[in-house]
Amino acid sequence: MENTTEHQFPNPNINPIGNSVLVTGGAGYIGSHTCKILKKNGFTPITIDRTIERSGHETFGPHFQVDLPKDQSSLNEIIKRYDIQSCIHFAGSASVSESVKDPGKYYKNNVIATIALLDQLVQNNIKTFVFSSSAAIYGDPGNRKCREDRGPNPINPYGVTKLIIERVLMDYKTAHDISSVSLRYFNAAGADPEEEIGEERNKETHIIPLAIEASRKLKTFNLYGTNYLTDDGTCVRDYVHVMDLADAHVKALNYANQNLVCEQINLGSGEPVSNKQLLDVIQKHTGKMNIQFLENRAGDPAYLVADIFKAKKILNWSPTQSSIDNIVATAVKWYNKIHKKEIQ
Repeated sequence: MENTTEHQFPNPNINPIGNSVLVTGGAGYIGSHTCKILKKNGFTPITIDRTIERSGHETFGPHFQVDLPKDQSSLNEIIKRYDIQSCIHFAGSASVSESVKDPGKYYKNNVIATIALLDQLVQNNIKTFVFSSSAAIYGDPGNRKCREDRGPNPINPYGVTKLIIERVLMDYKTAHDISSVSLRYFNAAGADPEEEIGEERNKETHIIPLAIEASRKLKTFNLYGTNYLTDDGTCVRDYVHVMDLADAHVKALNYANQNLVCEQINLGSGEPVSNKQLLDVIQKHTGKMNIQFLENRAGDPAYLVADIFKAKKILNWSPTQSSIDNIVATAVKWYNKIHKKEIQ
């Protein structure tokens, strides 16, 4: 009998899907790193995004300004021009706190726009779909690792919108033979070791770049929460290197193409890191910083860590760059590069 495991993922340069992959939100943080890995694996990422250029985010293929779901005619033209046969969907809004304040924006951007995209893919007979989901669908799982078979329980609109699309994809598999993998990210972090791209936003909300900036600019860093039911009282999270995430997208794309599926798969390091431990590692790379300890924030789970057995089994994926030291080291190198003039 043929060894199906050996042949589960083709040689990266022998691509059965078709070279052109539609990447929505491909100019963003995870999207741009995934475009780089797609290109290295013989694909041509066709990026569509609401903005044509974002500082520090280089594209690795054609790049078009398209606002979903408004510009459906433009999207249809791009699909036909590049003979697109698969899609990785990153586009959407992604702030938990903002989703609580403005849920309508999240239902429009994350649900309505995604359904419009799926309908257009169906019309163009595109059957392979990889979806950017989130660990936010788990809500507050208690002090145990999140497993895909334990059921979701989102506690904010952002998590709800991701769960809605996961369920929509189940129905689209039945109705339209859409084969999909929903990748539930934990805390994406780090930067391209080759320093071509990295994490940079106009309004930063992530703890690692915020702490690096505070240290470099000699500002006080606000740490929220020291009274959680964890070993050192601070929140515990799972940090996964963005290049490991990018690699998983290529594997998920091939898997969804070769099997008619609707899967949901965790992507994390599987390793718990408390906020205090994280700040200790950051200070190792940047020097001591002044830390102000503040009250716990409402809605922050004490413990959010992935069980990644399913990713290892189904995608043959394991994180290779996700030690917390490597994550911080690459993030610091990227920060130093883009702020070189400021820190000289």
